[in-house]
Amino acid sequence: LPYNEFFGGVSGLTVEQFRKINGFPNAFWGWGGEDDDLWNRVHFAGLNVTRPEGDIGKYKSIPHHHRGEVQFLG
Repeated sequence: LPYNEFFGGVSGLTVEQFRKINGFPNAFWGWGGEDDDLWNRVHFAGLNVTRPEGDIGKYKSIPHHHRGEVQFLG
């Protein structure tokens, strides 16, 4: 990964962890900023992020298009 704080796309959390970080952010409209906010929540909650090696951590996604800038609504 380009940097250790890269977080998003596909992530897995337990129910307890999800509650600890207060769920997904609702203050964004558009594509992108919520991943950085989610990383901050995980980091400040002291949760450990692990990343599988090689082929285990790969996945495919349905093609989609970026629709402009993200807006912070909070």
